[in-house]
Parts: sequence; structure tokens; C-alpha cells
Amino acid sequence: MQELKALKEAADYFVEAIGSYKLIPEIRTNIVYAREGATTTGDVAGIPGRITIAFGRAYYCLPPAYGESDHMARLVLSVMRFNSKMRSGINVRYKKGIEEKLDEVFVFNRAEEISKEEGHTMNFIPQLMINKVGSIRRYIVDLGDFGKEPSLFILGETPLEVVKKSLELIEFF
Repeated sequence: MQELKALKEAADYFVEAIGSYKLIPEIRTNIVYAREGATTTGDVAGIPGRITIAFGRAYYCLPPAYGESDHMARLVLSVMRFNSKMRSGINVRYKKGIEEKLDEVFVFNRAEEISKEEGHTMNFIPQLMINKVGSIRRYIVDLGDFGKEPSLFILGETPLEVVKKSLELIEFF
């Protein structure tokens, strides 16, 4: 239950931050936090319905719950295979060139993906990152593809950490 409390605090911090709505992509934003030793998406807490925009501000409707993320949960679970301390993540809007302003960044081009099977990408990115750069990076840029919105994923040990890292980017949007 400590993950749910930490995730709610981070989600509240995000939606209360001035300008946070600028970071939300069309697919909306989710913040996730996995239990220690998590192995399934049911072990990962997320925001039901994700964080969205209305009237020029970010908001969410329901409190965090386990099993309420698929996309971000699969990414964090895959990352945890290589770095068990990185149990949290957030997805935000991508802006061309933002990768040049980040340290610890990995740029993912979907043309490099072997399988085009739906639901495979989030498992593939961490393995590709390890193969190419030898470690898990804090920032992952997904350049997108036809029907796939480009995104920026921020990884860390806690939800508050990833939220604060995301809010540092508002000035670029």
C-alpha cells in the first residue's frame, strides 16, 4: 500500500504544478510505481484513466490502483529486469530536439524493432538499450511511427522523482 500513497502524492504534485498540462500527450499521461520484486502488471500501480487535460489544466479522476496500467507497467517491469531500483516511470509529450537537453537519454527508433506485434515495444526497448549502450538510461525518447505518437518516458526509483524530472521540462514546451 505504500506504493499507492507515494503514487497519489506524486500525481497530486504533478497536477498542481503550474503548466504541467503542457507535458501531457494526446495519449495522456500515466505515472506508475511497481512493488519491489514486481513480475506482472498487477504488481504495478497506475492512475486509472490516466492524467488528462481540461480547461487548461491537468487532472485525474480516480486514485491510484494496482493493475491500472499496461503500457507503462510493461516498460517499468522490463526495466526492472536490468535495474531493480528503477520501479517508477511517467510518459510525457515529446518535442523534437528535447533529447539534446537531457543527460542519460536513449533514443528509440521503431524502425529498429524486430517484432511489430502489438504490445511488444515496451518489452523490447530496455533490451535494445542494454544491447546498444550497456545500461538503463533515465530518459527514453520514442520517436513514434505511423499511428504511434512520439513520447518521452522518464524512469526513476520513485514516482515523486520522475514527476519532478518531468516538471523540469515545462520550460521547453
